[in-house]
Formats: sequence, structure tokens, C-alpha cells
Amino acid sequence: MSVQYHKEIFSNSSIALNINFSGIKDDIANVASLTMSFYAYNKNTGQPIFSETLNSEQVKRLYGHLNGISIIRDDSKTISGRFIETTDDVLEILNGFKNIDPKILKTILNKLNEDEKIKTILESLSDIELKNLSAAHRQKNYQTEIKNLEQLLGLEEVGSIVEEIKNYENLKSYIAGQPEKIFQNWIEQNLWVFGIEYIKKYDARKIAIFSEADILMESMDGFLDLIELKRPQHEIFNYDNSHKSYYPSPDLSEVIGQCLFYLQKLDDYKLNLEKEHKVKILRPRIKVIAGRTNTFVDEQFEALRMLNSNLNHIQIISYDYLLSCGKKIISLYEN
Repeated sequence: MSVQYHKEIFSNSSIALNINFSGIKDDIANVASLTMSFYAYNKNTGQPIFSETLNSEQVKRLYGHLNGISIIRDDSKTISGRFIETTDDVLEILNGFKNIDPKILKTILNKLNEDEKIKTILESLSDIELKNLSAAHRQKNYQTEIKNLEQLLGLEEVGSIVEEIKNYENLKSYIAGQPEKIFQNWIEQNLWVFGIEYIKKYDARKIAIFSEADILMESMDGFLDLIELKRPQHEIFNYDNSHKSYYPSPDLSEVIGQCLFYLQKLDDYKLNLEKEHKVKILRPRIKVIAGRTNTFVDEQFEALRMLNSNLNHIQIISYDYLLSCGKKIISLYEN
């Protein structure tokens, strides 16, 4: 195989970078006299820019180092090295090239395959750095999903969310024929918003007493809970002018009645459901997600607090509460 002992490894309109081996005759190298020279010159004027010569021992060290870098070494190798190693050998080589134009190195790096770059970066990261990278990626995804929920709530206020959602590429995974199903799609794809409270989702459609809009969840302690979804447009409270107080709206009263029905049926068919569906049912809780609280005054928040404290195993939360939970979880990743 013919080997080029002199080769141009970089060139642009004004600069050329070359390497040249000497001390080789008839493809036979004399170790004592073998050298490898790097030199660059101005193509327009012929003026030399820099030159550096490595002896045979330095060439071997350079080869050994490059062969240990995963993006350069032979694919048959199984040993992987970091992309940058702060060893004495590397520092010696870097010092030898301290006068190289940074633009030249940048151009060479830009030619590397993008997938190889990513693989090399990951291999060079420590476990702690990888955890930080994973946390940053998760935080970014969560931030995007919270913005999507805010956008969905904005479309719901317009009143034509089923059609309007089709105009937004970032919302396509939530598209459905009914508004409730759109928000159900968001919640099922973002169960992280409940923190570590739930670990698994069951298919509610397999249990006849539930509707398609219900979400069955397994809690951390292994028991079954239910998430009941209603539209953000549902009113939570009406105001009683005569008594100067808030009371559950007809919409919310209907939902509470439905939840009481579910609780009764779960109690009636507890043993059959546990045997047939392999779930654990003991005093299940129901979270009702409905309405907005972004315009609530203090008296309304107090009324909601009192209502929840007097409901057994039923909790009413709003979509704004979900937003707050999500933003709080995201803030935990900031450090």
C-alpha cells in the first residue's frame, strides 16, 4: 500500500496546513531519524506561519493518544478514551501547536460526524455530570409541557379548542374530538406533574363503572386512586348574595355526586375488582381536576380549602393548581 509521506491536511483561500514525514527510504523508516513535521504557510505570499517537528518517540505518543480517542480510533478497538485528556503528553502536544489559528481547529472539528461528537461528549462526562445533564434535559421538557398546558388553557378560553388546536404543531399529540379528552391527553403524558405520588396508570376502560375520561392511578403505597377530569370552563363556585358566601356550582355538585357513585361502586365490587384486575382497593381517593382559580380572591380560596377538608376521599383541584405544581417541580431542577 502506498503511503503519502507528505500531505496537505487543511487548506482555505489563504492558509495551507501540511504534514511531512522524513527519515523514510523505500518505505523503510530509520527510528533514530524518523520525524514528522507540521507546517503552515500563507498561500498568497508563500510566507511561513509556523512549523513544528516531532521525533519518532513523540510521534508514537501522538499516535497512541489519537488511537485512544473514540471518534478517531479504529472501530474494532474496544478501549474508549476521553475526547480531551489533561495529561503531560497532551499538554506537550498542545504547547507545540499554540500558534495555530483557532479557526483552523474549529473547521476541522466541524467536519466531524455529529453523532460521533455526541457519543464522545457523553463518554467524557462523569456520572455526576451525566446526572446534571439528564436533570437539565428533564427540566427543559417539563418547561415546554407547562407552556403547552398554558396554551391549551388559552385556547379553551376562546371556546373552539377542538378546531384551534390543529393549527399548532407543538400541540398535535393532544388532539382529540372532545375538549375533556384533549386535557386528558396532556395529563396522561405528563403524570410527573403530580410529583412522586403515583407510579403507574391503569386502563380505566377495562373497568365498566368508569368512563373513558377517568384516569386510574396506582399510588406509592400500591393502592388505587382515581383522577376525574372536567373542562377548565367548569365553574367551581357560585356566590350566595344573601349569606355572603360561596357554594359549589351545579357543575361541581354534579361531579361530586359522580365521585360518590364511584366510591360506592368501588366498595361494592372491591373483591371482584381486586381479583379480576389485580389492583388493591382500600379507601380510594378521587382527585377532581376542573375549572380555573387564576381569578380567585382570598374568600374563594378559603371556600375551596373548606370544601376539600369536608369531603371524604375527594379533592377538588383546578388547572391552575396543576400549573403551580408543575412550576414548583421545575424549580427544583434549577440547582
